[in-house]
Amino acid sequence: MRFSIVALIFIHLAIPLFSLNPKAKNGFLLKKSDVVAFVGGTDMVRMQKEGRVEAALTHRYKKARPLFRDLSWEGDTVYLQTTVSERWRRKAFGDLNGQLNKVGATVVIAQFGKIESLDGPGRQADFTKAYDKLIDQLSNDGRRVALLAPSSFAWEQANEDFLKAYSNAVEELAAKQKIPFIRDLMGQTEPPAQLIEAVREKHRLWYEYWRPANWKCLFGDDSRRVFSNASRGLPSFKQEWSTYPDLIEKAEEQVFTGQVIMNRQPFKPSGSNQADIEKELQAFEALDGFEVNLFADESLGIANPLSIRWDTSGNAYVACSDVYPQIEPGALPNDKVILLRDLDGDGRADKSMIYADGLNIPTGMEVGHGVVYVGQGTELLELRDRDGDGVADERKILLSGFGNGDSHQTINSFVWSPDGELWFCQGDGIQSRVETPHGISSLYQAGVYRLRPGNLRLDGLLDDFMGPGNPWGVAFDDFGQSLVADGAGGISYLTPASIPAKRRLRLPRIGQPGGYCGIECIGAANLPKEMQGEFIVGDYKRNRVSRFAISEDGAGFKVVWREPLIRSSHRNFRPVDVKIGPDGAIYVVDWYNPITCHQDDFYRHPERDKTHGRIWRITPKAGVFKSPQLATASNEQLLNALMSTERWTRLKAKQVLAARDFEKVFSVLRPWVTQKSDDQEQRLFQAVLLLAWMDRPDEPMIRKLLQVEDPRVRAYATRIVGRWGLRLNDVFELLELAAYDSHPRVRMEAVLAAGQISDPRSILVAASVAESTRDRWIDYAFSQAVHHLKPAWVPAFRRGELDFGDRRSGLPAVLGKADARGLLEEIRKLLLSGEAKGEARVALGRSLITTGGDKEMEMVLKLNPPSPTLLNNLADRDRPKLEVVTPLENLFEYDHLETQVAAMRLVAHWKVEEFREHANELAQAKNSSDGLRLAAIHAVGSLDGPNAKNILVRIAVDNESTYQVSAMVAMIRLDSAQAANMAAELMLRSTEVGDVSTLLSSFVSRQGGGLLLAKALSDLKFDRSQGEWLRSVWISSGLVHEDLANIFDELAGVSAIGMKFTDRLVDQLVVQGQRGNLLRGKELFHSARLGCAACHKVVHEGARIGPEISAIGSSVPLERIVTEVLWPTRQVKEGYSLTRVTLQGGRVLQGYQEQARSSDIVLLSDFTTGKREGFSRREVARVESLGSLMPPTAQTLDRKELANLFAYLFQLDGSFD
Repeated sequence: MRFSIVALIFIHLAIPLFSLNPKAKNGFLLKKSDVVAFVGGTDMVRMQKEGRVEAALTHRYKKARPLFRDLSWEGDTVYLQTTVSERWRRKAFGDLNGQLNKVGATVVIAQFGKIESLDGPGRQADFTKAYDKLIDQLSNDGRRVALLAPSSFAWEQANEDFLKAYSNAVEELAAKQKIPFIRDLMGQTEPPAQLIEAVREKHRLWYEYWRPANWKCLFGDDSRRVFSNASRGLPSFKQEWSTYPDLIEKAEEQVFTGQVIMNRQPFKPSGSNQADIEKELQAFEALDGFEVNLFADESLGIANPLSIRWDTSGNAYVACSDVYPQIEPGALPNDKVILLRDLDGDGRADKSMIYADGLNIPTGMEVGHGVVYVGQGTELLELRDRDGDGVADERKILLSGFGNGDSHQTINSFVWSPDGELWFCQGDGIQSRVETPHGISSLYQAGVYRLRPGNLRLDGLLDDFMGPGNPWGVAFDDFGQSLVADGAGGISYLTPASIPAKRRLRLPRIGQPGGYCGIECIGAANLPKEMQGEFIVGDYKRNRVSRFAISEDGAGFKVVWREPLIRSSHRNFRPVDVKIGPDGAIYVVDWYNPITCHQDDFYRHPERDKTHGRIWRITPKAGVFKSPQLATASNEQLLNALMSTERWTRLKAKQVLAARDFEKVFSVLRPWVTQKSDDQEQRLFQAVLLLAWMDRPDEPMIRKLLQVEDPRVRAYATRIVGRWGLRLNDVFELLELAAYDSHPRVRMEAVLAAGQISDPRSILVAASVAESTRDRWIDYAFSQAVHHLKPAWVPAFRRGELDFGDRRSGLPAVLGKADARGLLEEIRKLLLSGEAKGEARVALGRSLITTGGDKEMEMVLKLNPPSPTLLNNLADRDRPKLEVVTPLENLFEYDHLETQVAAMRLVAHWKVEEFREHANELAQAKNSSDGLRLAAIHAVGSLDGPNAKNILVRIAVDNESTYQVSAMVAMIRLDSAQAANMAAELMLRSTEVGDVSTLLSSFVSRQGGGLLLAKALSDLKFDRSQGEWLRSVWISSGLVHEDLANIFDELAGVSAIGMKFTDRLVDQLVVQGQRGNLLRGKELFHSARLGCAACHKVVHEGARIGPEISAIGSSVPLERIVTEVLWPTRQVKEGYSLTRVTLQGGRVLQGYQEQARSSDIVLLSDFTTGKREGFSRREVARVESLGSLMPPTAQTLDRKELANLFAYLFQLDGSFD
């Protein structure tokens, strides 16, 4: 059944018809040809979708025929409007005033104050001031503004008194501004049903136009990629999107005339002609001892399946989408959740029902007891089947405001944690702002969400791309440790990132790069013992389900890859979800598609299969077991089920118990826990997990659990202590015990738990953890905890209310990580006292350098004993406005080579001319140490001076010197042309790759330097073999410079064929490639002539400057391989578009530009090291997009060579053997 929007949304409406502020000068009236714009947050968004209010206004003012435009956005406040702040919106539509003008608004109805009231009375004055300013902005160009009272809270935990105070402030503001204050837009008269339906349809089209899915492919980073471009006679994405205004105009005519709504039918879905179940079964190679059978396919309604889950009765639910990747203008979305039943127990579904339809790309789904959660686009839905007929008859938006800027990155891969939290992912290109009872939960770009459905606490983790770029799957082991799979980049250990921090700190990756969707931890008694606790992932690019184990690595883990569970030679096999079902079988969701990616292929590509899908069932030959019937089991039976060896059974038993009456459950839980048995610790563990699921803190039980022998259990118990937080009487005492635990993972969980309790005492727990050794995982958690807690502990620390006691290592560690200006005096005292040693001393010094001013820099400069590490850090800062000569003299006199080298680097960076002669002497002194002489040569170039050029030239032309290249690099600043001539002469005879690479990067990094070097090279006569060698070094450098690329081609005697792109030529090359010699093609790929391996990794060989292409043959359409090899600038893979940044001083950098949260920052990632460097806009002279880093070297091959190269690329399927 298709749901009506009435069943979907419930709006709280307040007082009777058009209740206006009596103090307002004019009432609320609409005139002929008025265009009404709505601005506000979630309530306004849902009011517009529901349609009744707009229908009521249309009905009331039918003679005026007003138009309505919705500019509201979930999470909008008087402080921030997402229609302007979301990436690329301003570029596409302008600022808020520009957008109001664009829609022709003459009237603005604004509703704010509800979500802001959660800030409490302390920010009410800020709210009023900001709203007053916003009203002035909204009323520009003569627009009439009316203020709508904030609606009531639907959340019990929210403070209605605060809301009332904010509502009164809005009313007073309306009186001050002499504008209408409206308590209720709806009124008492219900508009005609047909009118409501017409308004809803018009708004649906407006929403798809104003807030389209795949927004970033329309106006953002990916708007020039193949996905968005016109192809094969079909319009581009932007051309198709531009048809919406006409559709909206027609829909509005239906609103006014009462015509019957006629939705356009979507195009007939395409399907692969390779679909053949028997052949696909034959293409599988399963791990020894396992077999595969088909559980369900399109004959049961399974087309483009995304995920599978089960309810507590053993019914399977499969989310399917044929709308993906983009809704067709005017067509109604009709994606589905299919309910499957295996009635005869033969391992194949024989009955299917449509549990829910009318969905729009449901990328996330999870099943609870009596409820199904679905993530689609911006919404998290809650579906229920109240009458038990297998069809959902209730649909509710639980939360909304999730981003939809990229439809393959929207919220996805829902999964339950063992203690009842709902976890899910979102990818790059997404910007979410979700209103909750606890405030606005935001997640910028890729990250992971953690939701507690009972109280709607929603925490965004790994904000702003701190971890995977396209996370698609979270899994937990039996002890709650979490891993996240990346659709574009491997496996990450997620637990250390459990604090919802906004400070950008990159999380290390533990699993090799790849393309993984869906992840599951194995735990079923019928599966081999050696596989228990291992993980399986959908390795969709390589047409396999991969498998790995995890081994201890301090507080964290390492990945150990095993033989794949299953692999297929059929290129359409695309496992995107893997789950163990209630019978112990492994179910694989097969998206079944020749096309896997999103932006890399045309959005209407005819080969996108939209009619097929498979659920494969993998079973051990030893068999499976009967699904348990948990929904009707007694409380005692369910408690015993918590001791099952099956993970699925334990989790579902907790779900059923958590939905039942707590008192009745607890009355049997306590005796069950305390009864004498060999598994008493396990009973206690499962009981605490159940209480966490039910959100019922129990201090005696958690205290006992913290004392068990198994550190994995103690670690999980520590996490739950943090979750229950201040509801426990002795929370900090318990966390202090964990902070000194002998196992590093318990200590890590202690700092993670404390980091999420907003209380000054939490920092003392973190400091206690820092008393022991911190590995990389603990340090990550510790660093984020210190920063996340700063609003709680820094003010208390400055007031003298925190006593760190004898935490001699912990206090310096905390202050060193804090980067807080308010703590500079305390940091200075610690450094001067000499108490801080080693890493703690360096951390404190860095904090001074990062957050302090000249006074703090002077202190670091004068530290005794000096720290070379900190002196090198000072080189990242501009020269302070203080006397530096004497401190530097003292450093040069200090008998420590590293200190002297660091001092010379400061002389160069700060241009301290008083040391010019000293630098000149050291640069020429052949008995100087390597490091000191190199620093001196750099200083000579930086300081210039009358003898600088002569000194550098003498070194540069000395063929016996090992400092020739360094002198030439230093010369670039003084005389680029002469430096280029010397460099060219050296390249004429050099055989050192490192020397040539250094020169190339140095000249390219200087404005005009590349052109001068190219000219100097063209003036010399090179041996052909030397030219070929130089060209190979240039290609492997990954640098981009047209003049240098041309000269190296010329020196090597290489000329491009210059083939022009046509669809026909691509098709011909695909056919020829399928007939080529792959062995010869492999030789070409790895040859210096092409240099492909210098940038691309294939299995274990090659570099990672460009995308890994180990599975390119099985994951990318063949015509796209041809296109990207021969015409690399036509299509650049996401994240690999090269940018050149020229700074004001002439320095030039090349790298991958990344999105920065602030538009005032240009963020560049080095394509070889991955290191990020940020520059303020005022430092930047020019930013240029260079397109692909890949040189078009394949254009130098003849047709036979191309066929061989493509034959090799076409067969790459990610195999390691």
